[in-house]
Amino acid sequence: MRWLVPKLAVRNLRSDWFATLCAIVGVALGAATVNVVLTLDLNTRAQESRRWSTNPDLPVDLSRTIGLAGYRKDGTPTQSEDAKEETHEDYQVMRSAIRLGSLSAFLVGALIVFFTFRVVVEQRRREIALLRSLGTSRTQVVGIFLLEAVLVGLIGSTLGFLMTPPLSVMAAIAGITTTGRSQLYWLTFPWKTMAFVSLVGAGTAILGVLRPLQEVLALDVAATLRPRYLEEGGPGGRPKRTGLAVLALPFMALLYVLIRPFFVEVLPSLLFFVLEAGLVCAGFLSLLVLVPQAVSLIGALISRLLPEGPKAARLLTVRRLERAGHEFAWSVSGVMLVFALLLGLHVVTHALKREVVIWANDAIKSHAFVYSRSGDYLVHESLLEGLDGQVHQVPYTSRTPWPNALMAADTEAFRALLRLHGEEVLADRFGRGQVILSSLMARRYGLGPGDFLQVQTATTTRRLEVLAVNDLGYLPMIGPYRDSKTYGLISTEDHGLIREHAGPLGAGVLLYDRAQDASPERWLSMLRPTRGVRGFRAEVGALFTDDRVKETDRDFVIFDLILFLTAVLASVGIANNLVLSAHVRRREIGLYRVLGMQASQIRTLFLLEAAFIGLLGGIFAVALGIPLGFLSVGALEVVSAFAVHFEFPASYAVWTLVGAAGVSLLSALYPAAQAARLDSKEAVHYE
Repeated sequence: MRWLVPKLAVRNLRSDWFATLCAIVGVALGAATVNVVLTLDLNTRAQESRRWSTNPDLPVDLSRTIGLAGYRKDGTPTQSEDAKEETHEDYQVMRSAIRLGSLSAFLVGALIVFFTFRVVVEQRRREIALLRSLGTSRTQVVGIFLLEAVLVGLIGSTLGFLMTPPLSVMAAIAGITTTGRSQLYWLTFPWKTMAFVSLVGAGTAILGVLRPLQEVLALDVAATLRPRYLEEGGPGGRPKRTGLAVLALPFMALLYVLIRPFFVEVLPSLLFFVLEAGLVCAGFLSLLVLVPQAVSLIGALISRLLPEGPKAARLLTVRRLERAGHEFAWSVSGVMLVFALLLGLHVVTHALKREVVIWANDAIKSHAFVYSRSGDYLVHESLLEGLDGQVHQVPYTSRTPWPNALMAADTEAFRALLRLHGEEVLADRFGRGQVILSSLMARRYGLGPGDFLQVQTATTTRRLEVLAVNDLGYLPMIGPYRDSKTYGLISTEDHGLIREHAGPLGAGVLLYDRAQDASPERWLSMLRPTRGVRGFRAEVGALFTDDRVKETDRDFVIFDLILFLTAVLASVGIANNLVLSAHVRRREIGLYRVLGMQASQIRTLFLLEAAFIGLLGGIFAVALGIPLGFLSVGALEVVSAFAVHFEFPASYAVWTLVGAAGVSLLSALYPAAQAARLDSKEAVHYE
């Protein structure tokens, strides 16, 4: 009896090898995903620590630039945003979102572990009762399952720890970081943190077996060993239904709607985002509690709505959904979690890309630019000699250094540009003592038309009237997208204010096609003399827009990596669910074979169940992903100051359903084949 516990634990793990493998993979991939994100974030932070533009901890050197301050029409000063915080908060929010997103993989992995031990312990109830009747103590029985959980946890956590370095290296080679604005050329691993995360992953296996062990300790040996001629439902029977649980989500939603305006006004943007993310996580967990009831109810509804056709597989599937559909809740929860996050992510990226396109249509449509990379050089006239006579040129100075960016434009040329865009009033008023602010610069200082922007240098201080808030005078710069869009534009009559901090007039040239029909190809042909010239850059407005849209996709690649690993875990969970289901129902399946059911029909039976899991999980994902995307876009608008708006393309819902069903069906191929190979002798066999 000394070696009973380890022998039985190892035997059980080997006999249920597929469930054991799925539980190990759940722990390993969940821990590895979190560790990869932590590793990439650590190295991204280190890589970006040397430059002020990417390191929020470095002090801002204002001695290299002009001083700016905002004043109302009545002369009262405005409260300006902190430029450093404003520059970096987008990336801080993104890093926080990525860290929280990695928890989705960890959660799906934990669901696999919990489900596995719940079903495995349940299907061994008779074996446990037999051991107890032969003299095995409760302590020994508990020790068997605890040892199994410890072994699964240790193997999975060790595997996850070992997977982290190669996965991190592959992500770095693919150019994936947690901010999307740098490239990692080396990696430093946070070994202690990785070990802690892996141990937490191992702990999920132990936590997963605790609840089933409570049922084992309360096991009625005599009742369990009683012959079972008819069994209803699967492991655990039907879930207990309570009406109170259904009230949780609508109550939380209404409470959040009521208090959200207060949070927006009172909390800093980053803290507000963390609060939003926490509430979303709480909503996910609450929904997981409701999924079993929803699956059972929907399964019963399907059984009533669908006609009972002659096909046996279809009929049996409908009856199973009606009587034991709650058994699919774990797999449905995994699919729901993955595809809801995926849908919400694509809603956010769609909003960001739409912001770029809408802004570009207003600010740089039909524009092209030639500018000095450093801002110290004039664009030589010979570089622009080949331009068509329909091209209007506006010379610019370079910008004053960040964070107080002002640049001057040739007064008459810019007035002509305003008239070409239909801004006659602005064209007539633009000149000495006036400044046009970009929308983000106006937001930073809280200014509008008629207010004043004070410019201070070492020798003089002047206030310029805000003529308009308009992005029409945009000229690209090397640096972050948000900084590029935060600037003020003055006329050359006030160039003396910024002369010592800005390059000469002609450091950049805005080109406008009067006919408004210059395609990117035509622009490139006209700008051919400037391409490849050392120290200068040529940019076409339409291509700039396309590049920024692609950059937005690149910024979110790491989310795709996280969700890909989470989708793998969800597919493992579905396969595990169906394999365990086939094992528990082996008598039922054997009976079907004895009654004349073909192997192909058995496979169809499991594929139909998988299709139900995928479609139901996809429906839940759409129902949850839409509000998740809406909240995320709302939070992004508060934090980032970009003009993003919620928009939901109908195709996103279709692809979510197709993707969820596809993943489920692929996951069911192996379980369906295994079920089809079960021996029909199981139908008449009895312990």
